[in-house]
Amino acid sequence: MLFRVRYGSQTPTNDAASEAAQAGSELGASAAALAADGPMSSLQKYRTQTMKDYGLMIEYKHLRQHVPSGIYVLPSFDQSRVWYGTIFVHTALYRNGIFKFTIFLPESYNGPGTYPRIVFNTSVFHPYVFEETKELDLKPKFPEWDPELHYMVAVLTYLKSIFYMKDFPPLDAVANPAALDMCVATGMCPFEIAVLIYCLSRFHHDPENYVNNVEACVEESLQNVYSNEQGSTIRFTKHNPAHDNLRQELFAQLDATPVNRSLLPSIGMTLA
Repeated sequence: MLFRVRYGSQTPTNDAASEAAQAGSELGASAAALAADGPMSSLQKYRTQTMKDYGLMIEYKHLRQHVPSGIYVLPSFDQSRVWYGTIFVHTALYRNGIFKFTIFLPESYNGPGTYPRIVFNTSVFHPYVFEETKELDLKPKFPEWDPELHYMVAVLTYLKSIFYMKDFPPLDAVANPAALDMCVATGMCPFEIAVLIYCLSRFHHDPENYVNNVEACVEESLQNVYSNEQGSTIRFTKHNPAHDNLRQELFAQLDATPVNRSLLPSIGMTLA
């Protein structure tokens, strides 16, 4: 079955935020009550974890309606706290990149100070991505994780924004200083010939090397697009002529909606 893009606002509705916040408040109240009664029993631990899992289900339900355009996310079939995602970058220096990533949600998520983890499948040469682990650094956007304010939709919006960023913090405050040392400080422009010279003039020390590194990570993402991670619920397959009729039916349905078909991926992406 073809995977359909869901487009919408980048922030949850008041109802979505209220429902998730209510679940978090109930969880906090339950935890406080249990703490007052002393060490938790196995049943109490089970109830507490069940409340967290319930809150996670609510969060994903609303994420489906508000995921930033160009991003796809699906939970694992076997592990509810492992989500698989892909982002299609359409413009700027990283344009044409198809970056897959995995989201790891700790058992204590969404609790105070409990960050989710996002790890890219392939290298992403960027100041906010740790070079060795390929993990996205969330601290620049979320210095302290507050479950009443922060949700995965905000994390995914931040993830998308790093591929279009124009300004960066000091060198000692980023995950990949080598990338920052080479990148644009005051204006990362779209990767077009007309503005490339202007863009390069604003690089710190080694603009050519920076562009080469970005191009290399984009190329790596494309070379690995059909390398599907074991267990991933988002799988890429090469075009099959037998699917043309289904594709035409899908476009016929989209013609009745405001979705711009030009934004849809041209690569086949299916559910596992």
